[in-house]
Amino acid sequence: MPVDYYCGGDHAVSHLLYSRFSMYAFADMGLIDQSRKEPVKRLVYNGYIYASDGTKMSKSKGNVVDPLEIIESGYGADALRTYELFIGPYEQDTTWDPGGVAGTYRFLNRVWVLTQEFLASTDQSQSDTNELLRAIHAAIKKVSIDLENLSFNTAIAAMMEAVNTMYKLKAAHGFADTKTWKYAIETLLQLLAPFAPHMTEELWHQLGNTETIHMSTWPTHDEQFLVTDTITYVIQVNGKLRGELQLPHDASQDTIVAAAQADERIATHLQDVTIRKTIFVPNKLVNFVVS
Repeated sequence: MPVDYYCGGDHAVSHLLYSRFSMYAFADMGLIDQSRKEPVKRLVYNGYIYASDGTKMSKSKGNVVDPLEIIESGYGADALRTYELFIGPYEQDTTWDPGGVAGTYRFLNRVWVLTQEFLASTDQSQSDTNELLRAIHAAIKKVSIDLENLSFNTAIAAMMEAVNTMYKLKAAHGFADTKTWKYAIETLLQLLAPFAPHMTEELWHQLGNTETIHMSTWPTHDEQFLVTDTITYVIQVNGKLRGELQLPHDASQDTIVAAAQADERIATHLQDVTIRKTIFVPNKLVNFVVS
């Protein structure tokens, strides 16, 4: 005690009312310290998942989703679990998509195949793995923050993005630098473990680990791997997107503005007009206000 979260609003009044009454009474009786009388740290309201036709799920309507049917159809428990957390923001209502589990199944299958290909690889070459480390450390940072905020859907999206990058790097360089690839894959599995506990446990042991993945130390990101050489600037004219530029992260404002004006895509929108104002947002955008 106290419980970290109470999730759901339907029974919050009765459950929290009675539990708080009891705990306050215990505190007044001297059975517990006054500082511990609140039974729950945080109340979280979860959204509802409606049937695919937008109506509320009900046994009487016959529109409920039977988890066992999905699991036994070949998708398994992990794909269903991951889809439930990916379907939308935790606190918002959403509609069940009958084909949605197939999407998370494909994602998990890509993780499985990537790991199996790594285990079967005999590549002993070396190459620059900065992009691989950047991808996995970005995922560590994003997933860690999102889990604390109960933003499960965006955490899964971040892992999907990391897997896409890993596949691109594998296609370009193979599994060069086996040690770094093993670290990246194991870290990915640790991030994925809260969502797909069964599959990640299996792969974790296939990679040679003896303890359970669910008792392993949660990975921490290193900011040095998140520093990029270039930054993408959005270039606008009167607030309308006219292009994007990849520029050195240490470029000055004058250099960035000049590069934007010189770019052919933007220059056409600056002809025969007067630049009244240049709005510069560091590391983000340049907006030319013209008339």
